[in-house]
Amino acid sequence: MRYWLRQLHLYTALLCALIVSLVGVTGSVYVFEPELSGWLQRDYYQPKHTSRQFSSDQQLVRFIEQKTQSRIESLQWPVRSRETYSFKLFEDEHWYFFDQSTGVISSDDGAYNHPALELVYRIHSNLLLGEPGRYITATASLLFALSGLITGLYLWWPKSVRRLKQALTVNRSNAKRLNFDLHASAGAWFSIPLLIMALTGAYFLYTAPMQKVIDVVTWSDSAPEDSWISQHTQPPMDGPFLSAEQVVSLMQQLNPGLQPRNLWMTQKPQGVLSLGYQQSVSIEAGAQYRVFLQLHPQSGQLLSSYDPATLPRASAFMAQWLLPLHFGEFGGWFSRILWCIGGLVPLLLSITGARIWLARNRLW
Repeated sequence: MRYWLRQLHLYTALLCALIVSLVGVTGSVYVFEPELSGWLQRDYYQPKHTSRQFSSDQQLVRFIEQKTQSRIESLQWPVRSRETYSFKLFEDEHWYFFDQSTGVISSDDGAYNHPALELVYRIHSNLLLGEPGRYITATASLLFALSGLITGLYLWWPKSVRRLKQALTVNRSNAKRLNFDLHASAGAWFSIPLLIMALTGAYFLYTAPMQKVIDVVTWSDSAPEDSWISQHTQPPMDGPFLSAEQVVSLMQQLNPGLQPRNLWMTQKPQGVLSLGYQQSVSIEAGAQYRVFLQLHPQSGQLLSSYDPATLPRASAFMAQWLLPLHFGEFGGWFSRILWCIGGLVPLLLSITGARIWLARNRLW
């Protein structure tokens, strides 16, 4: 039994070690993306003054459209380390930053994120391979969690409680023993964080099948279709499209208790207006309560809503806890630092695991 589990552990590592190591290292960097973005793009993210020049978001939107002589396609409210607004115009691929304290519009070569952090994110999510890369990283994460970590824990598990302390420590008596203990103890200490990171990472792509498994395990009702990706066919109406200023006003009326997060307009008669809200714009311990709405672009009629308060138990849990669990924000600074260290562990496991294999085959 142990022989076959050891073989499964080995071949799982051969299949996904390099991928999971890359994803882990880039994930460690991305844990602190808000702070890094705030520092790298401080000229764009930080307003010049603490006072606000505009009394309302409607006035702010009107000012931007008058100054640019264009219609806003997307508006992003200040969030986390980004304390200024950002926006995108129709028929313009660039992003712009808006300092609400001065009324100044600026652009970082049209980029929304800093190029270095954008590169880190793309490696983390798809290995720079686009959509096929997402399947590679998600599948490797599942293999790592369900095969590599679980078989590793079984092979490591001490036969008695008395040996548990010894199994969790590192013996430095010689190089081979040190290498083996680093592999075993690091995998054991970080097994739960790594399982959470890997499974939540895979959930981003395999949302529907994984949610069905969670529903069954937790005896919860099935999750409804995600309104963010659902399609609505609404007959066009007579009259103009709603302006960004009107939609911002609607946003405040529909969810006055939540903070606006983002707005996406449309110029297509069959399109929808997409609105995003969240409870807090800062990084806080605990769940993240986020709501998404879709409206008719001409009438403003509510077409669909994605609100954790209306979801079944398991779906509501994932809607609120997916991001905090994946990025380690659920426990504040302590869990973020732990997740940052944990992201480096797959690389350590890959190196020490390779050396164990070499030693057993008398190649080291």
